[in-house]
Amino acid sequence: MDVKTAARVFDVINLFAEVRQPMIYSEIARRTEIPLSSCHALLQTMVAKGYLYAPGVKAGYYPTQRLLHVARDICSEDPLTLAFQPLLSALRDATGETAALATLAGNRVVYLDVMESRQKIRYSDEPGGFMYVHASAAGKALAGALSLAARRKLLDSCEPLPAFTDGSIADRAVLEREIEQGVKDGWHRSTGENVEDVAGLARGFLIHGEAFALVIGAPKARLLKNERHAVQALLEVYGQIPPSLLG
Repeated sequence: MDVKTAARVFDVINLFAEVRQPMIYSEIARRTEIPLSSCHALLQTMVAKGYLYAPGVKAGYYPTQRLLHVARDICSEDPLTLAFQPLLSALRDATGETAALATLAGNRVVYLDVMESRQKIRYSDEPGGFMYVHASAAGKALAGALSLAARRKLLDSCEPLPAFTDGSIADRAVLEREIEQGVKDGWHRSTGENVEDVAGLARGFLIHGEAFALVIGAPKARLLKNERHAVQALLEVYGQIPPSLLG
């Protein structure tokens, strides 16, 4: 369940990331669906904390550089992503495709770090991007890393399973069979289940009891053509995770 005030702060930040221009508070309120009085109070608080400023008379509000510096300072010391960056770089270079580290955020997949392919045509995403469990290799791998009871609880929270493409899995029993087969194989696959022309491969694992996954994302035709090599690279990089982290 969202804490309303906290959620509204992030709604405002995400709106500025989308619009990238100053906005008056009534426009911010309309686009975030925050009541006018609450929105005005929220913006004034963000100004007082140094995260927003007024660039000119009647020009509205815009974020200050404080947000950038705080985020940079926090991310620069993230112990998990720092540990995985060399592995993601190795996975990207070995496959030529986009590599990512994913975990669960409630009943969705969230990318913690992404290293995009250097190829002109590539799968593109960014840290903080979300995917659905049933429509992604990462989601299946994360579910597969969980205990049966935790997996069942996760999949219960995902139902009903929305269909995004003709390849989407909308049947719970089919999804469970795919997850279990991936556990046996040691890796999971998705083929055009969230976006028609995108495929993914993933290897799930636990770190201190929490589910994570190494992920490869790519144009579907190219990844399927090179799947054997990509799976081998995925498993080799997984094998390089420090044993002290796993479990």
